[in-house]
Amino acid sequence: MDFFTSVSMNSLTESFSLSPVLLFSLAVAGFITGYLLGIFKRNKGKKRQLKLEDEMLRNHAKILSLEKNLSDAKRENTQLKNIHARRNQESQVHHS
Repeated sequence: MDFFTSVSMNSLTESFSLSPVLLFSLAVAGFITGYLLGIFKRNKGKKRQLKLEDEMLRNHAKILSLEKNLSDAKRENTQLKNIHARRNQESQVHHS
């Protein structure tokens, strides 16, 4: 039997024949299909990962901005308390 002859495959319900070339072609087509689906799945996952990383960076930037605002407000509050304390001391010195 050479490479191009048909091989008969019997099953319980029917018999059909597949040539080795057709069988090999189907195997290659299956491999290529699986490979392309894998690439598609990886690309989709990578896009999702990049989207999540971008969202995390935006959230982190927002947190840093809020932390800066909080720090500025605390500094301003401390400065106002110091000014108020000095004015109280000055008014107590003038009234004494």
